[in-house]
Amino acid sequence: MRATIDLKFADSTAPLGVIVALALGILSSGPGFAQEPGESIFRLLTFEVAGSGPRLGTTNGDGNQDIVDVHNAITYLYRSGSQEIQTLPAIPIDMRSLIEAGDVPINGVRSLHETMTRMRETGNFEEPGGAQRVFHPPTSVEYLPPVPNPSKVLSLAGAYQRRRSDGTPGNYDLAEYPSFFFKSPASLTGLETDSNLWGLLTTGVHEPEFAIVIGRTARAVPASEAMDYVVGFTMMNDVSSRDLPQGQHGTQGGSMAKSLDTFTPLGPYLTLKEDVPTPNNVGVMGYVNGEPHVWPVPNGNTSFLTFTVEETIAYLSERMTLLPGDIVATGVPQPTMTFAEGQLVEIRIGNLGVLRNRVVSEAIPGHTPIPPRIVGEGDR
Repeated sequence: MRATIDLKFADSTAPLGVIVALALGILSSGPGFAQEPGESIFRLLTFEVAGSGPRLGTTNGDGNQDIVDVHNAITYLYRSGSQEIQTLPAIPIDMRSLIEAGDVPINGVRSLHETMTRMRETGNFEEPGGAQRVFHPPTSVEYLPPVPNPSKVLSLAGAYQRRRSDGTPGNYDLAEYPSFFFKSPASLTGLETDSNLWGLLTTGVHEPEFAIVIGRTARAVPASEAMDYVVGFTMMNDVSSRDLPQGQHGTQGGSMAKSLDTFTPLGPYLTLKEDVPTPNNVGVMGYVNGEPHVWPVPNGNTSFLTFTVEETIAYLSERMTLLPGDIVATGVPQPTMTFAEGQLVEIRIGNLGVLRNRVVSEAIPGHTPIPPRIVGEGDR
């Protein structure tokens, strides 16, 4: 059963701030609307150390515990002659390959993390350090998108119910099908990286989005079976320009305005679906310079999605084949979180951690922006 809040509960004579505060309180603290931090939740991630290239890692919590380097941990167990190596399945060393390989190696990675943690806690581990380091302090690594190379990044548009205070439907509430658009995988970036406006634009929005990570090849999947094709969830900031020069017709539309390099912060973790038991009941919050953004219509929870996670997967997989590692973001409650150069932006969604990025506007070095074509009277 999907949890709902009747937005008509708000007395139309009450101040909007009171209505919003009341709704946020319900969304953040009511039964099933879990917002508690995930101190003990197992995480998968992709990271880099001193130009090492992408490395598969594991951790617990929300960025305050060391990261286990999966490849180096396997090497350590092998070289030390540990019996634990005998029970591990073959484990790919990059995220997309791990997802493609399925539940057995994913469970093997979780077991590896538990083994290394236990060995260190019981004094049966000696850190080799250097390029063979097994445990990395979280402040010593560069976080990459958890799936750095998905075949597709999709996001829903107008996905949340936005019923007005008088009870009438919002602009997208009566949609018959989900609407979606593509974002370039090349626009992906990770935690603590900059979202760069490239000196090309000044106006736009941050869009905090709950994102599905596909675990198995999905084609024409019924909604009743959709979660069998999900490996887990992450967070995405769908950074979107509102004034990128596009010409009269603007046919580049959403794809170009949303796909500039660095316009898709993703992560910081892939949290497995068993640790997110109620994906259709997860709070969605954004913060700018430490201040929470208040959604004008209090719908900051996935329970307000017009189409459930399962229905979204069913619809998309009817139209196209979804592949392991594909990202399907479920849209923003409302595109009202405007950006400005210098902002520090944080996204907090359920127990998925914190996705943090800063907004900068640094032109491409040595590049002069291409001016518009001059159209003369004779060309008209």
